Amino acid sequence: MINRALFSLFLLFISTQFGKHFFLPFSYLSGVRVDYLAPTIYLTDILILLLTVFNFKIVLKFFKNKKIIFGLSLLLINIIFSKLPEISIYWSIKIIELLIIFSLAKKILTTLKEKYILIVLLISGSFQLFLSLTQMINKHSVQGVFYYFGERLLSLSAPGIAKASLGGVELLRPYGTFSHPNSLAGFFLLLYFFVLTYKKFDRHLALKYLLLFISSILIFISFSKIAIITFLILNTSYFILNTKLKDCKICKISRIVVLFAVSLIFFQATTDPLTVSKRIELIKNSVEIILHYPIQGVGLGSYLIEQAKFSSKFYLFFNQPVHNIFLLFLSETGFFLGGILLYQLINRLIQQRLTKEQWLLILVIVFTGFFDHYWLTLQQNFLLMGLVIGVSLSRS
Repeated sequence: MINRALFSLFLLFISTQFGKHFFLPFSYLSGVRVDYLAPTIYLTDILILLLTVFNFKIVLKFFKNKKIIFGLSLLLINIIFSKLPEISIYWSIKIIELLIIFSLAKKILTTLKEKYILIVLLISGSFQLFLSLTQMINKHSVQGVFYYFGERLLSLSAPGIAKASLGGVELLRPYGTFSHPNSLAGFFLLLYFFVLTYKKFDRHLALKYLLLFISSILIFISFSKIAIITFLILNTSYFILNTKLKDCKICKISRIVVLFAVSLIFFQATTDPLTVSKRIELIKNSVEIILHYPIQGVGLGSYLIEQAKFSSKFYLFFNQPVHNIFLLFLSETGFFLGGILLYQLINRLIQQRLTKEQWLLILVIVFTGFFDHYWLTLQQNFLLMGLVIGVSLSRS
């Protein structure tokens, strides 16, 4: 009973970011407060701690694995050589937290029925859709009670706010309770393909398609071009790979055509015209950091400390990590730790002999991860990645 309640609350609040930030002396760069350098305790962290207590045997068995112990021991080396050991300790704890969710993924499936999981995720998705549409229509944040779910203070006139211009009308790209619209899009993109490919959800088609519809809307209204392109490519691939002779081919082609037609509307929107230049600057910085610290890296979570040493053509852009999870990972772990962990991960995936549906979930993270950093830096995306991959691999 307790497990069911905790798992339900975790799924319900995984898309929120209600938490307490601790801005310590090292959380400031050039006098500017940076969230990425502030240790934070989220509501979901507390739920994971409680889940660990009530499922201690499962978690302990998972962490007794020799490869897990070896990987965690490498984190100690990373902390020792870190530019900011305090923040590296914090992110080492976050990795342990991710592994806990990974270890409990199968338990969630056996504890909660598929219908119940869909209902909880529908409530969460509907909440995000309502808040996002309200933000976009009003062109500012709602605040009030939504502040406690993690909604940021938003306004079209505020500097650094994500905007889009469509048909001559300037729009606020909705954030929901996320740190950025791209993060919102990535979250619901991964959730979309998880729900789409998990066959047991087919027992409740009405709930499944409603959740897919809500997720699709959130992906589109985020105006995240990378998320929309990934959405189109992987949806088309999924429909082609799962088309059988007896299937209605016209129906599936129609669905693809409709997706492309809707996408064209959002592709016409103009977002940040300098986004390519900014990302190229960050990539150059990350490559220099990797070349300067090739063996040990700068330490988990310490990337911004080193990047702040570079000059930037863009105001306050030094407080943004490189928009590529692979460059960010190697910058912080180096080729020694990072190389070992990547080898173990790739080897594990090969041994699992993943199905085409499981590869779709991996590709969501890989495709979007080439152009953004939220899978490694933001709470909601980080935990969803661990949960979905854990559930996916537990089926192998």
